[in-house]
Amino acid sequence: MKNYLNKLSLAVMLLTSSLLLSACSDTTQSSVKLNAKASNSQNYQKLNSAADTVIITEAKFRFSEIEFESATDDDSTDIEQGPIILSLNLNGGLTEVGIADVPAGFYEELEFEIEARDEDDALVNDPDFEGENGQNYSMVISGTINGEPFTFRSEKDFEVELEPAFEVNDEEQVSITLNFDTSLWFLDQDGNALNPADSNNILLIESNIENSIEAFEDDDEDGEDDEDED
Repeated sequence: MKNYLNKLSLAVMLLTSSLLLSACSDTTQSSVKLNAKASNSQNYQKLNSAADTVIITEAKFRFSEIEFESATDDDSTDIEQGPIILSLNLNGGLTEVGIADVPAGFYEELEFEIEARDEDDALVNDPDFEGENGQNYSMVISGTINGEPFTFRSEKDFEVELEPAFEVNDEEQVSITLNFDTSLWFLDQDGNALNPADSNNILLIESNIENSIEAFEDDDEDGEDDEDED
């Protein structure tokens, strides 16, 4: 199954040493493994102009919640472990984000919420997500453009969704991969560089990042959509 989402070159490193997400239920519990993968992870973006070169050296995101929405029950199963900071490994490869223990059954949607911290949310042990004037950020991306360093911070909230319905059973673990295409982030539709220091580019860069994330079922954990391999 495949969908292209509102959604970062990467292996994911958590601020905690490990993450186990669990949901309580009277029914049989099954596990869903969540991984992340970088695509186009050469640490640079090829642009139309040889004079413009964007190199991404660090990309981090704040996941506030993971939610499994049942296809058969009125209530969804909320997984709220976190917040989780994902630091994307720009060398690529699968890295485990966490394992969710959920009731066996059919789920019509899996949501990953990338959000800046609200006042009542727990603090994260990363000062990059907090601004000097009280701002809170959902993503922090650092690198260089034409050799000049930049740090792009955004307060934008968005969801990464896996659809259509998928089954979780008590016989085998389901694996889901989030693929982040970093080559799209700082380019316009013509392939020209978007300078992250230019405030006129903020909305387009945010949209590019949101649309660069793809989620798919990847039970063999090879980083490819299982549907494409059928």
